[in-house]
Formats: sequence, C-alpha cells, structure tokens
Amino acid sequence: MASNVNIRSCRLRQVPLKVGSRKMNWFALAIPGEIRKVLAVTVVIALMAGMFITQFFHGQVVDTRARVLQLQSKNAAIGNENIRLLATRAQLASKANIVSHAGVKLNLFEPEKGQVHRM
Repeated sequence: MASNVNIRSCRLRQVPLKVGSRKMNWFALAIPGEIRKVLAVTVVIALMAGMFITQFFHGQVVDTRARVLQLQSKNAAIGNENIRLLATRAQLASKANIVSHAGVKLNLFEPEKGQVHRM
C-alpha cells in the first residue's frame, strides 16, 4: 500500500464584500419603494400584535395570581375551621364529657364503690 504523498489541504478562497470600488451596504438592499412600505407596515403591525398579546397574557397572569392568593386564604380558613371542628368532636367524644352530660340531662350517675344493687 502506497500512501498518497501529494495530498494538499483544501483552502477556501475568501470573497471580499466590496463590489467594485465601493463597499456593499446591507441596509441599502435593492428593494423597491412600494415593497419597502408594505414591509414596514407589516413589521409595525406584527410588533403591535406582539405587544397586545404580551399585555393580554400579562393581565391573565396577574388575575390568576390574585385568584391563587384568594383561594389560598380560603383554604387556610377552611383548614383552621376543620381543626377547630376536630377538636370539638374529640372533646364531645371524650368519656368525661359523656358522663357529665348524661348526669345533667338524664339524671344518671355512676354508682359509688359500695353502692351496687343486686336484683
């Protein structure tokens, strides 16, 4: 196997941006006046539409944040009410509370130690 010794690297030629003796200006493209006006109006309309859409979504985000804060405060109030109701239920279900209410409403009482009657 013989290796190719005559291989040269490829060097790309650089093309200058000058056309003739003057420099090429990218902002002065060869666009006719009518198309330039239509293009300018289209760009302005697109910019205005983009700004309108951005403002619309910003308003939606602000409204959603306010609604989230309102729901969080309602959720906290409901959580506090739930805790209060659970504490009330635990207090009402306690044996001491049941015995005291039975004694008051039904005139019932627990017999003392030596007060058991047999029939």
